[in-house]
Amino acid sequence: MSIEIKGVIIGEGKPKVCVPIVESHDEAILNKLKEFNELEVDMIELRIDFYENIHQEEALRNLFLNIAALQIQKPVILTIRTAAEGGKVEIDPKDYFNVYKLAVEANAFDIYDVELALGTNMAIELRTLIHDAGKYMLMSSHNFDRTPEVDSLMQKFRSMDSLEADIMKVAVMPEDYQDLLNLLSFTVQAKHEYAQKPIVTMSMSSIGLTSRLVGEQFGSAITFATVGKASAPGQIDYQELNQMLDIIHKNIQEA
Repeated sequence: MSIEIKGVIIGEGKPKVCVPIVESHDEAILNKLKEFNELEVDMIELRIDFYENIHQEEALRNLFLNIAALQIQKPVILTIRTAAEGGKVEIDPKDYFNVYKLAVEANAFDIYDVELALGTNMAIELRTLIHDAGKYMLMSSHNFDRTPEVDSLMQKFRSMDSLEADIMKVAVMPEDYQDLLNLLSFTVQAKHEYAQKPIVTMSMSSIGLTSRLVGEQFGSAITFATVGKASAPGQIDYQELNQMLDIIHKNIQEA
């Protein structure tokens, strides 16, 4: 089953190309949102963990209201990537919740990334906050050290599904190409088991590059690219990624 947000259908056809904003100041964030809104990309992710004032409520409120006023035409994901999962900030779960509460009140975003590692109680609170506002919850799990076994990855998706995630995501670090193959095998299995909702998988670094390209064949609904600064190892320029996805899609259609 796919999800449609602002005319973008997530979970159908080519994987949707999402580009991250990793700026630290208000003006730079707003300028990037306006710039990315004009690019040939499907989605935008704001990595708010890079924001210098993430612990200042009034600054956050003003930023989110200014973002809402831009009326971005593409789906926008708000993400706090914690240091434990490769992000830029140490943040208490209550403060994590408050950032998203301010964002929901400003009606500034369409999708909220919630880390599975926050635990069941916080995930339920965030799910209620997000769903009550009519928005979507993307649950995620990142491992920057290794690629867990397929059974372990599947258990993460089962937990996300039980918490009513709308989109489920795992990102892992490969040590070799066998790890990449394991991630792709997991993706196929997960797409079959969770056909009712979009899934997102990726193998990071240059070893995992293939995983960013073959979502249409294997089942991953979103792929992340760069416009300048990358937010994770292995991301490539959005224009190059678009070209490769178009070639793959054409060949699939002609097969």
